[in-house]
Amino acid sequence: MKILSNPFLALNPRRLDERRSQGWPYLRRTTSHIAQFPGVSNVQEQDDSQNRLSARHKSIIHIVKMGILLLLWFICTCIVFAFAAEKSPRSTMVTVMPNETAFRKVELPSNGIKITLLGPVDWIHMRFPDEHEQVYGAGLRVEWRSSDLNETYRRTDMWNIAMESDDTKYDEVSKNFRIPRAGGEDAQAVVSLESRCDHPVSLHMVLDTGPLITGMGVVYAGILILGLYMLIIFDVIDHTFAALITATTAIAILAVLDHRPNLHTIVSFVNFEPLMLLFGLMTIVDIMATTGVFDYLVVGTYRLARGRSWPLICFLCMLTAILSALLNSDIMAVALTPITIRLCEEMSLRTTYVLVIVAIFADMGGALTPLGNPPNAIVTTNPAVMAEGVDFVNFFVHMLPGVLVAMIVVFGIVYVTHRKSIFVVDQHQQDLMEERVRAKEAPSQTTLERIARLKERQPGRYWFKPVDNYAETLAALEASSRIRDRPLLIKCCIALTFALLCVVLHSIPGVAAGASLGWVTLLAAFLLIILENKHDLHAILGIIQWTSLLYIAALFVLSEAVDQLGFFEWLGDRTVVFLASLEPQHQTAVTTMTLLWSTALLTILIDNAAVTIFMLKFSFQMASKDDIPLPPMFWALTFGACFGGNGSLFASVSNEIIVLIALQHGYKISFCHFFIIGFPLMLVTMVIGSVYLLIAHSALSWN
Repeated sequence: MKILSNPFLALNPRRLDERRSQGWPYLRRTTSHIAQFPGVSNVQEQDDSQNRLSARHKSIIHIVKMGILLLLWFICTCIVFAFAAEKSPRSTMVTVMPNETAFRKVELPSNGIKITLLGPVDWIHMRFPDEHEQVYGAGLRVEWRSSDLNETYRRTDMWNIAMESDDTKYDEVSKNFRIPRAGGEDAQAVVSLESRCDHPVSLHMVLDTGPLITGMGVVYAGILILGLYMLIIFDVIDHTFAALITATTAIAILAVLDHRPNLHTIVSFVNFEPLMLLFGLMTIVDIMATTGVFDYLVVGTYRLARGRSWPLICFLCMLTAILSALLNSDIMAVALTPITIRLCEEMSLRTTYVLVIVAIFADMGGALTPLGNPPNAIVTTNPAVMAEGVDFVNFFVHMLPGVLVAMIVVFGIVYVTHRKSIFVVDQHQQDLMEERVRAKEAPSQTTLERIARLKERQPGRYWFKPVDNYAETLAALEASSRIRDRPLLIKCCIALTFALLCVVLHSIPGVAAGASLGWVTLLAAFLLIILENKHDLHAILGIIQWTSLLYIAALFVLSEAVDQLGFFEWLGDRTVVFLASLEPQHQTAVTTMTLLWSTALLTILIDNAAVTIFMLKFSFQMASKDDIPLPPMFWALTFGACFGGNGSLFASVSNEIIVLIALQHGYKISFCHFFIIGFPLMLVTMVIGSVYLLIAHSALSWN
């Protein structure tokens, strides 16, 4: 099995085989359709006229699109040539004796300054303060004083600095200060650092006297986010290129505002942990797929169900959810969809509907673990989230109750609402099934012997009574779905066992502290490559979804640039004002519900990985400005991103992959078709997630 190089093609499947009519179904009056209406003549001429008009519109749209993109490219090129890299700010070392204050004079050409402190600072407690537990070791503020420093004209609020007890620790914190000039021409701007410890405090201080403090930055950031949404929603260009060009535009805006980051800074914007995790999983699963194990497992669900339709769908959904939790829902969509389509054809089930249900359970199963989908990987590998004690076991325990109840309820609703309609097969599927039956070869002698053995071994009592053609269908499926390479499968299991063992050990305090998810998965992939003993590395690298990794990396750069433009701070300030009007005991619940539902609804229009990156930034901003604990927010974010993935075809990559593979097999799943089935089920799962989070984190304070 070859992992698709660009799963986002599912959003525009018209690119396949250069046939624009086989993608999203669009309403076009055919000859037979128009002929039904009396008084309509010259049908062929009208149809040709419509095609010419459509081609003219497409040509105009193409020219406009190319003009806009070329203009944007020209502007970015001019900015790169005209604006130099960011200027190096002033740097100084400050040491303050116990209970004393040190001053550093600074020239302020504007009303703002950005101060960065490096040293034994506790950046986690500073970013997410807890007034009941935190003891601050130092304080910093910016002041306008008289030239002799004896009189203070204006000062900012105190910035409380949390210090680590271990002086060998080295972290970084920063803060923007805005302070208008005061005291006349002789006034002097100073930075005062006050010690509150019983020992000297030494910090490396970096002073940037030209910080990015502008009201227009928020407007620019909003335009960037809106532009990315429009490019993706209307499928103007490839999604990865849309993220790249939007991130490049964001860097250009920073350059125009005299804050162009250098290449080292841009690379630091990217969190490589989720990229390492996804890279490792792609490698392991694709090599594992060559053994035939996934087809074998799906055929096993047919064997367990004895060919009974609804038991089969139940087992298939369970298998999809479990594999998605352990091996990533996006990759499982590639592995399981082809054999699922064949099963549906063998049993005369409504293929498109079964595939949508499989996509929904892939999203819900992927919610169970950090490995399950890109949003979980993005959240759980963030340093701030990891500092809150979130690991593989902790994540699984928190997510299990809500996800398990959601899966049970969703399957019950699916069974009740489509108990009979799932057997209604349209004429298109009947034609496809008949075509494949004609192309099917006669069963081999081995298959005939297997059919005879199956009929002989049928016990007298069954959990499920086999259907009439159970033995023939199972033998045919087994003949083409065997384990093709058992030694390689054993090697894959060794690599997966190593990865799961390491992440479980990492969950034990003091054991395997450095075994983060990204490194463990990457090392497991390397272990499998070594055991497989393949000399052709190009073949292994060819299975990686490089466009997906590049897409996520571009989103990281874009989110950091938007953050520097002040968008998330602006949004957080206004949210805090709203929360301040509520009773303190209700603030956590309201914040959790707002984050949960806004994340889910946003994923309807754009895939959940992009929404997760932006909403995670917003969560950090909220936690730093208010006393709301951080854990309920990222649990809400995870539930919203994963359950919101059921809402539409655009909501998750696994949905798009399933639709693309279905299209390659002749089945069209339109946006509306997916939305009609998925959106109501998304609302049900969101209600379940809301109740669970309110009970767990508001009523029981399980933070």
